[in-house]
Amino acid sequence: MGLVGSTVFAFAGAAPGQTVSIVLASLVAASAYGTILPLAFSGLALLFIAIAFQRLNMWRQNAGATYEWVCRSLSPYVGNLVGWLMLVAFAGFVLIDVITLGTSSLALLGLSPNNQLAGAIAIVVIGTFLTATAVIGLRPSARLQITVAAIEFSILLVFVVWAFIEVYLVHKAGTVRPTTHWLSFSGTGSGVFSAAMVIAVASIAGWDGGIYVNEETERPERNPGLGAVLGVVVVVAMFLLMFATFQGIAPLSALNAHAANAAAFVGQRLGGTAGDRVISLAVFLSVIATTQVAIIGTARLTYSMSRDRVLPAKLGEVSPRFRTPAFTTALLGALTMAFGIVDIYVSSVATAILDLVTVSGLLYGLFYAITGMAASWYYRRFIFKSLKDVLILGVMPLAGAGLLLWVAYKAAIALTSTERWILIGLAVLGVTMLIVAVKVYKSPIFKIKAEAATTTEPQLNIGAG
Repeated sequence: MGLVGSTVFAFAGAAPGQTVSIVLASLVAASAYGTILPLAFSGLALLFIAIAFQRLNMWRQNAGATYEWVCRSLSPYVGNLVGWLMLVAFAGFVLIDVITLGTSSLALLGLSPNNQLAGAIAIVVIGTFLTATAVIGLRPSARLQITVAAIEFSILLVFVVWAFIEVYLVHKAGTVRPTTHWLSFSGTGSGVFSAAMVIAVASIAGWDGGIYVNEETERPERNPGLGAVLGVVVVVAMFLLMFATFQGIAPLSALNAHAANAAAFVGQRLGGTAGDRVISLAVFLSVIATTQVAIIGTARLTYSMSRDRVLPAKLGEVSPRFRTPAFTTALLGALTMAFGIVDIYVSSVATAILDLVTVSGLLYGLFYAITGMAASWYYRRFIFKSLKDVLILGVMPLAGAGLLLWVAYKAAIALTSTERWILIGLAVLGVTMLIVAVKVYKSPIFKIKAEAATTTEPQLNIGAG
């Protein structure tokens, strides 16, 4: 996979079509139409973190990414806890992606979202196809991603331009007239900036999808990191355009009434039934793309940790035929499809899964922040070499990490009691797995010594060596 593939993986991981459909109403409500500043601040912070990913990927190209970098720059004990944090975050997002496969398929076909059987069939059929493609190899997956991204991006841009004309120029009846309050921290007066930031960060998360296939990418010391940076720029620009235009398509009460599938509502408001179907296609394609990227990334992280003998060895096996972690990929796909079907039929499980996904969003912010801090720590000897190094190796990653830690804190204090218990349980399980890795698997990674940068130039350090 080349630079284009790495960039497209970043775009697909953030899933703009799927995300705007799910969070448009909630972000508009939390910010009182002041969506632009939370998205801009979140985008800037995540751009700084993407640059940290790029710098660390120039040092070591490992499918575990942050897990590997923290192990070797700070401590293997801390790195293993971070790896567990990442696994949970990734698994939560894979699960919500698979669940959304059913609802997005029903919306595309014009079927009721309450049609349980049709939703379950969609999850099994599409989930099996995406898992099988991921098992076969990165090349067919990359081709699929590029094709899907081209169609999704084109459709969304058409609707962004269409919405801009209707909202900003024509002021079509039923739309909300833009005001300067849309550019304030409190929106039209009742917006809560911190709450909007939590939603905005979670919305843009996932752009690191191309990093986890860095061992399988052309010019691995360059393309995955640069692809992540370019991907964040494209994704943030797209989110700003979509929210700034789509939020004015109808009053907040109407957006809230269609919160489960806001994109389809925007399409219907602009182009009737045809507009609904076309933008639903973009959402469907977005769900397909992000589901596959999430499966691939989670499987690669699991493979990397298993290769280091901190997870069962079976999870680190590579298929001789496909040269992919086929068993782990297939297992992950099967488990998430099973949970997706259970989510449809058992409401109590569906509630528990929703709580897990909320916690996963918090964990994403934490591991992004840890990556920023790890980058500055690893390159600490070079931070004050020049003004450029001060900015790229010091100010940017630490500023991004600081903002994300603040957002994570705001998200943590807003957790329900159930979500807090889930977080505590995951922490206990993570520590337990760490003890097993040390005492049972006797992983050699716990014997490595912390490293510090000796150069800021790209190096080829592929895999676990």
